[in-house]
Amino acid sequence: MSTLFSAKATAGLPAIALASAKPLAEPGSAAAGEFPLRSSLFWMNNGKVDSTWRYLARNCSDADRQAMVAWQVAHGMNTMIFLTYARGGDCVVNPFVQTYGPDVDWAEASRWLELLAPGKSPGVNLVPCLFCDDDPETARNEKFQNYYVPAACVALGKYSRAICIGLEMSEQFSRIGMERIIALCKQYTDKPIGVHLQWDRKSALPSGLDFLIYEHPWHPKDGDNHSAAEVASIGADVIAKSGLPVWFNEYNWNVEGQRIREQTRALAQLAGCVGVGGPLK
Repeated sequence: MSTLFSAKATAGLPAIALASAKPLAEPGSAAAGEFPLRSSLFWMNNGKVDSTWRYLARNCSDADRQAMVAWQVAHGMNTMIFLTYARGGDCVVNPFVQTYGPDVDWAEASRWLELLAPGKSPGVNLVPCLFCDDDPETARNEKFQNYYVPAACVALGKYSRAICIGLEMSEQFSRIGMERIIALCKQYTDKPIGVHLQWDRKSALPSGLDFLIYEHPWHPKDGDNHSAAEVASIGADVIAKSGLPVWFNEYNWNVEGQRIREQTRALAQLAGCVGVGGPLK
């Protein structure tokens, strides 16, 4: 069995019309009352800033993972984003025996499913991110994309609120390359499809997106140097220019400070904001 979760995962699955994916919240819908979703990519791990990108990483210890979840719960979060493919540093995430497959590491796949199980519980919103920004080879490897993306959407979709196609996607993928992956996702899931970008608010966004995960234009370590009014003003501009529901993330990594709470509350007031990246209280 050569593909992710094998042919079992996709057997009998009808091709889903590209227009069928739903945005995170239809205006005026009951689901709209759930928003904004509350997430914190950053969390404090023994006095140091860590991130939820590492949730599935082979080199994330069980103790760190448990502390990560405990921190999220203690600070009122209900949503978590994490990588499903990354090759280096402190975040090695790969469900394959080889770098690009095709042979599945079944023990690793089983571990993933246990860690994803909470995503089926009400009020728990998991958002897997398919690709990382540190791997230019992946951007050119359409053969890998062709078997990884469909199987990942099928296998992960049942545990996920939405799917993000990539972290800082424009660093390695062209707009056309992103549109290719979006279209591929939408053939195999009806979950909303988004992308994480530090968008310049000028360049054309890839078509087919249901939402945007936006990173403000400064390093998050400098977040305390920016007022809540500035953060919200940029946020409003992003919503207006993108024409998409926006989830704001990575605007401040001082996640236990007062300034990020002010910034988060200001963003949460914006019409079109479907997610915030820090504590509200």
